[in-house]
Amino acid sequence: MAITDKIYVKNHQQITSQLETSFPKSAFSGATLDILFRGEELAKLDDATQNRILDFAEDFLDCDCEANPHCGCAERKFVRYLLELREQGLGPDALVDVMGDNYMLYAYPGDVLSFLDDSVRTLEAAETLADVDGHPGKAKELRELRENLVR
Repeated sequence: MAITDKIYVKNHQQITSQLETSFPKSAFSGATLDILFRGEELAKLDDATQNRILDFAEDFLDCDCEANPHCGCAERKFVRYLLELREQGLGPDALVDVMGDNYMLYAYPGDVLSFLDDSVRTLEAAETLADVDGHPGKAKELRELRENLVR
């Protein structure tokens, strides 16, 4: 299961009450993206919530794909966002706090820790494959990325 399947909308009950409709708690669920990013729905929300949702849309849903927001670009950008925060030295608890502050999203720190561990293991495997296939430059690049995550 991808980390984006474990990212949830903070204040879900409050938002469903303001919208007078139900939607899944999962932030990257198709139904959630449909409901939260229709202009007429967004206008029903308080200013603070609107701003956070608009920030999320601007940062993660801005792509030229025909299937946007269901194209997968948002999920890939969000994963990159989490990895960049980790490279800045933030741990799982801090990552959860930042995504909450920035986008009104939350996750369980244990899920974030598992994602980070999986990311390191994936980079390790890719580094080994690059070495075996005779691509020392790529192996070095992957090693540096991995080391940035474990600091």
